[in-house]
Amino acid sequence: KLQPKGAPRAPPPEAPPSLPFRPARRRRGAGPGAMLAGLSALLGLGADREADLGVKAKLSSPGWPGLRTGCHVTKQRSGKSMRFQAADMPPMCNAVLFGDAGDLAALVASLRGLPEMDKHTMGGRCEHQTRDMEHFMTSQVGMRQLSGQCFVQGVKAFELKTPLAELPADRTLSFACQRRPADATFSMSVAEVAEWQASYQAFYASDMYVGEEGKACLRKALSGQSSCGDEAFRMKFVVRISKNPVLMRFDGRLISREADDCHAGEVHLVSVCGVDFAGRKHDVADVTTYIRNWRQVYRTAEEGNLVVRHGRDFVPTGKKGFLDRSLLLRDLKKMARLRLRAQDAVGVQVAVEVGIGLGVFAGDAVGIGARVRLLSAQALREVLEEERFEHIRLVVVSLPVFRPNDNFQHFRKVFENGTYKGATPVMLMDQDMHAIAISAAAAGFSVGELNPADSHGVFGEYWQNLGPGTEEKLALTTCGLLTQHHAVNPWVLDASRYTPMDV
Repeated sequence: KLQPKGAPRAPPPEAPPSLPFRPARRRRGAGPGAMLAGLSALLGLGADREADLGVKAKLSSPGWPGLRTGCHVTKQRSGKSMRFQAADMPPMCNAVLFGDAGDLAALVASLRGLPEMDKHTMGGRCEHQTRDMEHFMTSQVGMRQLSGQCFVQGVKAFELKTPLAELPADRTLSFACQRRPADATFSMSVAEVAEWQASYQAFYASDMYVGEEGKACLRKALSGQSSCGDEAFRMKFVVRISKNPVLMRFDGRLISREADDCHAGEVHLVSVCGVDFAGRKHDVADVTTYIRNWRQVYRTAEEGNLVVRHGRDFVPTGKKGFLDRSLLLRDLKKMARLRLRAQDAVGVQVAVEVGIGLGVFAGDAVGIGARVRLLSAQALREVLEEERFEHIRLVVVSLPVFRPNDNFQHFRKVFENGTYKGATPVMLMDQDMHAIAISAAAAGFSVGELNPADSHGVFGEYWQNLGPGTEEKLALTTCGLLTQHHAVNPWVLDASRYTPMDV
């Protein structure tokens, strides 16, 4: 479909690394490479996600049986069949440490000893987890859907019947699995939730949001009202942080907790956008800023504007994109420096990173994905070699591997190129980000956990659409809806919580 009309069919491109963490829709005529990419996306846990408007993954549809059990998956096309075993993913990669662990050797050893990640349970649609969160938000928190209304297109709007601040402080809110209510219950008091909400802060690049007008623009964006183009572009230079307990790892098993129990330690959720090369109207400035030949890469109308299909997507011509590498690297470094300095400012000691913008947003469809991944890894390495932190003592990059030459390999290639000279040790892991965060927090460290957010500014985005991507899955597996959603936490829209940073 990327070929000009009438051009001979090209062989299917190599499937991109599988970090979108959302089910990919199979298009008619997709070859085995694209089929494998789709299955990788169905199982993926990683950087960003493809925010299809209201699309629900249909794993139970014909052609995708047994995905969760590791059985053979067979798809018929033109008299041929392709068989792929979900269990036959590459073996787990050993963690790689760059720099000297020093007195963190015990922590590093415990992280190395974590059980192998469950890459199946929440890899596709998360129907049970979505229903559990909806039940909790409705029955415990007082969520009320606003019929026919959306925060942004495809994102269901809701409000609280009673603000949490008006509930008794000693009231207990309990999250339970509706299918197995006796297994575990995660309980929290209203007073605890208020404390987590009050920890909310938004850090932003001072040259992107200037003065009171800049704060007003940021407040507008965090209520889901960012305009396409410039306002959406600036959202990648905003970091939202709050204390945010984890409800479950990506194995879908609820963690048991009593109200006011602090033994699990302290985890912060760090929500930040990445660069978006998926070719969509809202993030048009990413395309026109970083792709030099964007007029040749995407179809344009006579007046020179990009042609938009289905109200959202640009139309590729089949031409390969050419990046402005120096500009992109500069901004990727700026983004990395901002999120690390912000975490350091709130006392985070172990920063758990993921590959922001390295799934469908990386631009594989226009031939720039591999370069974007390498530049992202290079940006993180260079920032860590330039910065000295007061509190951050270890950076762990969670890069689950689903296929050969995945993001893990891109980051390892960059960090292995010469001697890493950063003062902060870096660990690359083929592992569940929640498992890493929980383990480090239980060891007594303050932990930051990266959430690949969207430039629309609404936390959790399409979380009620059965968990299509990483941001949505984080909304289903943490307390993020309580701490970072503007309809639940009033501090999100309080400009006094916005802090400028010179990066």
